[in-house]
Amino acid sequence: MYIFLNNSFVPKEEAKVSVFDHGLMYGDGIFETLRSYNGTVFRIDSHIDRLFGSAEMIRLAIPKGKNELREIIYQSLKINRLKEAYIRISITRGEGEIGLDPDLCKEPTIIVISKPLTPYQEELYSMGVRIIISAVRRMSPEALDPAIKSLNFLNNIMARISAKDKKAFDALMLNAQGYVTETTTANIFIVKKRVLITPPLSSGILKGITRSAIILISRAMGIDLSEQNILPSDLYKADETFLTNTSLEIMPVVGIDGNLIGDGRPGEITRCLLGEYRSLIAQETGYNYR
Repeated sequence: MYIFLNNSFVPKEEAKVSVFDHGLMYGDGIFETLRSYNGTVFRIDSHIDRLFGSAEMIRLAIPKGKNELREIIYQSLKINRLKEAYIRISITRGEGEIGLDPDLCKEPTIIVISKPLTPYQEELYSMGVRIIISAVRRMSPEALDPAIKSLNFLNNIMARISAKDKKAFDALMLNAQGYVTETTTANIFIVKKRVLITPPLSSGILKGITRSAIILISRAMGIDLSEQNILPSDLYKADETFLTNTSLEIMPVVGIDGNLIGDGRPGEITRCLLGEYRSLIAQETGYNYR
């Protein structure tokens, strides 16, 4: 495996950063996760735009332009001979002396990792998964803007530990007001009386690339959609529930905190949206779902 580090591709074993890198010391940096199908990175421009948006919000000057970064991502696929890949871009504040002042770092560190994608088992999509509501709350927007895809992920990690403790697929986090936000890595949708409902961005969630695609697909399909605050009780009464992110695509949820959702199987609207989303991927990338 070859990894892009700052200005060149190096073997995995040689891809090292300084112990004084502020990404390591303080979690000072940003990232994006992308997925390629048939050698084409799905919605690459949307991901790069979001990365640069995150950088602007933390006043981090990315020393590569959008087109140059795009080319690096595709070079990463080529040099590693990958068509279906998981791609991770990380940009830290860089190496600097100990201290919180960003000016201590002279140059950001850029890392691009492309590795073979291990898809989720199709059985999960046909059977659905079970999640929990974690006691760990979502970071308040007043503390850290959720639009920033930050390397500070300890909050999410603690919630994921709570999911592992209960042998759940993932953990859902509430905000300070007790409303549903998202899981540790995914946006959430519910279906109630054939209306698709998802938390608004104002609840403290990331504006997911897949989330945005599902909203557009649902409108094109004529499905009523509402972005509104969701209480845990709304989850338990939902007819259908599913999660979305770049790696998952659309993952049906059939149980929350031991309560069955609907009849305990992936619902009709969830299945239809998954089919339409995969059709969109096939259309944009030429990927053939077998």
